[in-house]
Amino acid sequence: LVDVAVQVHGVFAKAPGATAQTARCRRAWTVPRWARPSSQEKGQAETLGRRLFAGLVGLLLAIPRRSRAATGPPPPEDEIVKVIDGDTVNLKFAGRCRLIGINTPETVAPRQKEGAPPDCYGPEASALTKSLLPPGTKVKVELDVEPVDKYGRQLAYLYRSSDQLFLNAELVKQGAAKRYKVAPNVKYDAKFVELEKDAKAAGKGLWGACASKSPSTAGPGSAGSEVKDLKKKSCKDFS
Repeated sequence: LVDVAVQVHGVFAKAPGATAQTARCRRAWTVPRWARPSSQEKGQAETLGRRLFAGLVGLLLAIPRRSRAATGPPPPEDEIVKVIDGDTVNLKFAGRCRLIGINTPETVAPRQKEGAPPDCYGPEASALTKSLLPPGTKVKVELDVEPVDKYGRQLAYLYRSSDQLFLNAELVKQGAAKRYKVAPNVKYDAKFVELEKDAKAAGKGLWGACASKSPSTAGPGSAGSEVKDLKKKSCKDFS
C-alpha cells in the first residue's frame, strides 16, 4: 500500500495544476504526528529487540550438546581412535561404539577395575581387535534398528574401509567372540550363528582355550569330582 501511495503521489505531483490534489494526497497518507513514535520510544524498542535476540542466542548456547550417536546417524565412514576391548572401540565422530551381535570376554568391566582378573581369552580378543583396527583405521559404519544402547554407546556393524572386512563377523569367525543376540538388532544373527558353530567345532580361540575351564569339564580334585565321589559313599564311611 505504501508503494502504491508513493506512485499515486508521483503521478499527482507531475500532473499540471495538481498542486492542491497533491497536498490533499500527502495529508491523507501522512501518519499523524500524535501517532508517530518518539525518539525515546524508538530507542526503547531497539533495546528490547537487542535483548530478545541476545536472550535467544544465549538459550541456544545453553542447551547441552549431545553426542552424535544420540542426535543422529553417524557418518557413513568414521575413524578408529582407540580400541577399548574386544567388542568396543572409540570412533572419531560417533564416540564410543559397541559392536552389534557379538560379545567378547571382558577385560575392562567393573569387576576387573576392582582387581579381578580378565575373563578367559579376554586379552587375546582385545589384542585381535587392536591388530585389525589400529588407530587411524577408516571404517564404514552400519546401524540396525536401535542405534544407541542404554549406556549411550553407538551400536554398529563395522567394516574396514581398505578391504571391506566385516569386523563383527571376523571376531566370531576366529573364536574371539560369541554370538550375542539382543533384539531388535538381529540383522546378521543368522550369519553369526553359523560362524560360531564352525569356530566351536574347530576349537578356535576361546572355544579351545576356555573349554577346560567350564564346570562341565572339571578335572580330578575339582568341586564337581568331589560331588561325584560323595554319591558313591555311604553313611558308614563317615562313622
